[in-house]
Amino acid sequence: MRDPGTNRPRLVRANRYLERKGFSLSAEFYFIDGRTGQNLHKEKFTEEVLYGEEQKISPLSSYFELMDRLIPNFLGVISPQKVRGTRVLLR
Repeated sequence: MRDPGTNRPRLVRANRYLERKGFSLSAEFYFIDGRTGQNLHKEKFTEEVLYGEEQKISPLSSYFELMDRLIPNFLGVISPQKVRGTRVLLR
């Protein structure tokens, strides 16, 4: 659409609705003392992924993608994790 006075393109705001498919994975982990049965710690993790309508993703492959996201967080509860990498500071 062009502005009649200047013949320039005019910005028009509009809503666009899309069909999307999403999957969610929720897990609760309980750490229990084997001798006393006392609950030592409880941790809940939730991951979610959304796909556009043009993406053809099977639920099984989405499950593995969500597990790949969840497992590092779960392992961080069990033992400290070291992150190795390079930092670049920009001025």
